[in-house]
Amino acid sequence: MEFIYFILTIGILIFLFLYGRMFFIHKKRETIIKNFESYTVVMQYYLHKAYEMIHKDQILVYSVEATTLPDVEFHKASIDFIQLVEKLMGQTLVSEMTFFYGDYDTFLFNCMEYFNTRYDDDEIRKVSMSDMMEKEVDSETI
Repeated sequence: MEFIYFILTIGILIFLFLYGRMFFIHKKRETIIKNFESYTVVMQYYLHKAYEMIHKDQILVYSVEATTLPDVEFHKASIDFIQLVEKLMGQTLVSEMTFFYGDYDTFLFNCMEYFNTRYDDDEIRKVSMSDMMEKEVDSETI
């Protein structure tokens, strides 16, 4: 008889634990939905900061020369970007953003999408290319 009470007690404790966990997850999702704008602003801040640092250190030289990064350098810059984003955010905020996006792979995908978009829209490279083309046109007309 005592064994049955023990099993029932364990079963009730497991049920309460699972119910509490579900309640906590529901409350956390509710908080994220209410604060969606704040989460995206925080994410944008860290992505922008990390991209500016990586751009200055690894991409700027290529942008000024109006060339794209070689594939090996691009891969290295993108890996460094992800590591810098995680370093700037810290483990707690990375965990929050992972929960926000659903899983770690989706979080990384969004980070890389930001990096690729910013790299493709590099204004310095566009201006440098435009300047080079103008110089070529001017030299041909002389």
